[in-house]
Amino acid sequence: MNPSDRSARRWFWYASQTADCVPLDSNAYASTTFDGEVIPFPDWACKAPDGGVHMNAELLRIDVSVAAPPNSRDEINWTCQYSVRLIAHSWLDQIRDLVDEKRIGIGAIYFNGDAIDGWSTLHERQPPSLLATEGHAKVCPLCGDSYTVLHGREYFSDPTVIGRPFILNRNGLFVREDIALSRNLRTPRGVFEPWVVEYEPHPA
Repeated sequence: MNPSDRSARRWFWYASQTADCVPLDSNAYASTTFDGEVIPFPDWACKAPDGGVHMNAELLRIDVSVAAPPNSRDEINWTCQYSVRLIAHSWLDQIRDLVDEKRIGIGAIYFNGDAIDGWSTLHERQPPSLLATEGHAKVCPLCGDSYTVLHGREYFSDPTVIGRPFILNRNGLFVREDIALSRNLRTPRGVFEPWVVEYEPHPA
């Protein structure tokens, strides 16, 4: 693919709309204290020197144990702690061939010790950050996790995104626009209608 092709630099952004997150099973994990509250601290979590806790960005696959299954209304969900992305196979199967498993791990979701059929976790190792013209980013010095505050026009500036069919980060899922249009990809339940994000090496 010619990297100068405009279609290689545009993605539909699917961002979670639901507020009905899925709680982790606190009995399945060790615990730590964050902001005065005792929270689960899985082995796939990282605690930064400033005390912030988040998913370890160096990992690929993340399996989770939850205190309740995801609801049946939404196809895209997330855990209340750490915001691990949960994807129903009814939508994942439409894009599964776009998932580069060298970059993105597909994990299991457990409830009462049993894997939940029809659902998986998705986590990208060291994903490209979504930036904004008036926002800012904070990077964990231990695992490289990037937390971004988005204000203004959103964009990608990492040149490794050019041509990628699918990207996943803490802000959502990104499917290359031309692929989504050619497949007539429907919007999954539980997310906003997608809008376009572009690659901009030097945003105005």
